[in-house]
Amino acid sequence: MGHTIIYPAIRAVEHAVTRSGAHPVRIFPVLWPLWQVEVTADLYEEQAYEVIDRYLIRAIADGGLTTAGELSTFFGLDRSLVERCLHFLAIMGHVSTTGDGIVRLTDLGIRSHREGVRYALRRESRRKLLFERFTGQPLPRSHYDGSVSILDIPTVSKEMLADGTRFRPMFALTPFTGKLITDLAARPDRAAYNVPVQLTEVRDVRPQEAYLPTYLIETIKGTLLAYTAANRERDSFLEGVLNQVPEARARVEAESRLDERSLWREWLADSGYGHGTLVRAAHGGWRVVLPARIYGSGGKIPLSRVGSFQLRKNHFLQLWCQDERLRVRAAHERALGMARQREVRTRWDLEQRLTDLAAQLDIEIPTIASLRTYAQQNGLRDRLAHLDALE
Repeated sequence: MGHTIIYPAIRAVEHAVTRSGAHPVRIFPVLWPLWQVEVTADLYEEQAYEVIDRYLIRAIADGGLTTAGELSTFFGLDRSLVERCLHFLAIMGHVSTTGDGIVRLTDLGIRSHREGVRYALRRESRRKLLFERFTGQPLPRSHYDGSVSILDIPTVSKEMLADGTRFRPMFALTPFTGKLITDLAARPDRAAYNVPVQLTEVRDVRPQEAYLPTYLIETIKGTLLAYTAANRERDSFLEGVLNQVPEARARVEAESRLDERSLWREWLADSGYGHGTLVRAAHGGWRVVLPARIYGSGGKIPLSRVGSFQLRKNHFLQLWCQDERLRVRAAHERALGMARQREVRTRWDLEQRLTDLAAQLDIEIPTIASLRTYAQQNGLRDRLAHLDALE
């Protein structure tokens, strides 16, 4: 359904640490099983009723009038005018007339009367609908955004990865049934699940397996948080599903719990970063404190990684420096990079991210003005241009 770059696992970890209010301990990248269903349907256009048409429809629906003669007499209109209007409404599919002249509303006519608009068939529409495969629930419209990768096969190509994350597929044996489509089409809130109210007569259903790249994050209390590209925050829809799917819990519990201190001591010894101190952070996770000289152009770690996380065997470690001025510089570097992201269109979008970034780096919240000053002082003209282009 798309080949968008899958957003990095570190972004999910950063949110879980700074915004979830929980104590996250492990991350599990999985491919969540879906049904991707291609359907054909009739798409109707909403139009305003002509005055006479509206009253004729109301008289048939609410007044029990069933012939052109009765309608003509009731409204005091010329019968030929009424017959022309009924003929037009028949062409529109709103009324039907029997051989003995009895006029009745069609299903489309009843629906148009009920909703106060005249629906006119515009064209045949083909679209894809998504269903969660364990429970059969339809996915919300947010999961249809172009930034969300829906995979046709349970593997992720290298060009789709922003990092080296390995996703493991989950499989559901629940078969697809046409009832999923009919139930969705009957829901009054179906527009929230990518089925507009103007869409009717869904048919020609063609299901196929699909997969949604997902990060499951386990907290110290054993609860699971879910992150996908469909939401900047946690994926509340998928978290609701998690409570109904024991397979997700089994997937997490199948992975052995490691001694985190030993895990990160080994990593630090192999990293080439030299001496570092392992400590528990306020968010409950592990943090490695490294000297300022390790970061930046003269060091071994990019400045933008200060305060970010290192992933290893489903666990994560925060890279840290006690030098607050260095952390402030790192925040400005990262914030200017955020201003270039496709989903950051306004200053408000960026300011929301600055709040999270400040919490992650334990500094005061940077301002748009301070970002401009930093970009000017460091000759970052391209980034300054992106910053100034924000609405």
